[in-house]
Amino acid sequence: MTAPESATLAYWSENREQMRQSESQRAVLTNYVLAIAAAISGLVVQQHFRAQTLPLSILVVLTGLYGALAAAKYHERANYHLGQARALTQALVEAGELPDNDAVLDQARGEHYQRYPNLSRIRLHWLWTGLFFGVAGYGAALIIVTCVVS
Repeated sequence: MTAPESATLAYWSENREQMRQSESQRAVLTNYVLAIAAAISGLVVQQHFRAQTLPLSILVVLTGLYGALAAAKYHERANYHLGQARALTQALVEAGELPDNDAVLDQARGEHYQRYPNLSRIRLHWLWTGLFFGVAGYGAALIIVTCVVS
């Protein structure tokens, strides 16, 4: 492997690592948002949905919306790094440093889609973003209950 190909491979590896880091950060953010929402909702319930807890319910909504935006951003960054890695893979194939495995990969991809025809159409980032919108919706429900009860 020549120096340019070695540098390309190192850059490829860095982009793949950055992609993994975006996913790891999204997972940590999810844990924080869920913990915050659970703690706040516990406090709201403990206080019997008094009007004074309304700002806490609003905070749950805002936390959920922030999580949805951050999850979308983490997805964008992961896609960026995946695109870079794919471009570098193509450069390595064209330089003769990697074999052209398109046919093998296409076959494996086709088998996967055949095995999971419905699940393969669901985008994972929509599930994560939807989870955060669910937290925001839960906060809105807390607001409604607080307004009705108090």
